[in-house]
Amino acid sequence: MQKNAKQAVGKTLLFVAVLIILVFAWIGSYWLKYHKWPLSDLKDAMQKAGQQQQPKDAGQNQEATSTQETIGKSQDEIASDLFRQGTMNDLSGKIGSLSPVKPVLGGKWFVDRFWFADDRDVYIEYEDGHIMRKILVQISGEPEKPEYKVNAYFEPGESDWALKSGNDTMIGKRLSLYEYDQGKKEWVKKN
Repeated sequence: MQKNAKQAVGKTLLFVAVLIILVFAWIGSYWLKYHKWPLSDLKDAMQKAGQQQQPKDAGQNQEATSTQETIGKSQDEIASDLFRQGTMNDLSGKIGSLSPVKPVLGGKWFVDRFWFADDRDVYIEYEDGHIMRKILVQISGEPEKPEYKVNAYFEPGESDWALKSGNDTMIGKRLSLYEYDQGKKEWVKKN
């Protein structure tokens, strides 16, 4: 009877250990895909709920500020924003053909973020769920029919990206970061 009880306890412990490993694997894969921990979504939702409970006047002030920011932009800035949005959408769809390397395990590349040095030079960070890569792309041609040239290719290094091929012509330039906002369904400037 004790032997059966020990076997049952052993199977239960094995089951719990496997379950713990699976939970940690899921959390790790979530972080690799979204670059944030699962609980951060809950935290963001709670912050949004708190913002919705603000008085109506606070929302009106926020709308006025947003409108003032849009009005304060020059025609060149508005044109640049539109050009970048179109370019990011186009590059997102073409990342598979632009990448000098293939994704692993038969995966597919998808873009995480864009870093614009100017309207004609952009770093693209992308991944396939297993590995991350970065390229520096030069944009030429008309906005309606852009042409893309990969000038540099990077892989993750010890503490930063390591240049593997090409020439990093935008090193040291001030960069504008864009990440995709699922709620707005567009690329949003982060800095």
